[in-house]
Amino acid sequence: MILFPVLLALAAAPQAAAAMPAQAAPTKPAQAEHVAIQAADIDRSATFYHEAFGLRVIPTPLKNRRWLDLGNGLALHILDGRTAPKPSNRNEHLALHVDDLATVTAWLDQRHLVWTDLAGTQRMMQLRFDGVRQIYVQDPDGYWLEIGDSRGVPSK
Repeated sequence: MILFPVLLALAAAPQAAAAMPAQAAPTKPAQAEHVAIQAADIDRSATFYHEAFGLRVIPTPLKNRRWLDLGNGLALHILDGRTAPKPSNRNEHLALHVDDLATVTAWLDQRHLVWTDLAGTQRMMQLRFDGVRQIYVQDPDGYWLEIGDSRGVPSK
């Protein structure tokens, strides 16, 4: 009968696992190093992030990449080669914190770029549950960004 050998194998599994050496847990948790996105025009994308949010350009020896400093040891890597639009989903986003959201929205308005609250209402800041003002905007390739500051009551 096939059932009996299967039962014997299952009964022996805990003993086999106990005989294996235990794997040591990491002594230090992993830390984020970079976020990578793919762009149709890496220079246009790098310029957007630099001008809109003040991200510092990091020199890279690679010609088909642009790197920007997100702070705290984290970088944004912009890779070339995007040929199709990025699917639109506000819930999948990179969150950035800026000193003054009004400065960012003025920059976006000057360039006629759409910014919204989470619900999609154009030109509407919202107040997050923790008191941070925030907006959502798409970069030149359609990636969603949540931009927040801590300046208080949202304005219209």
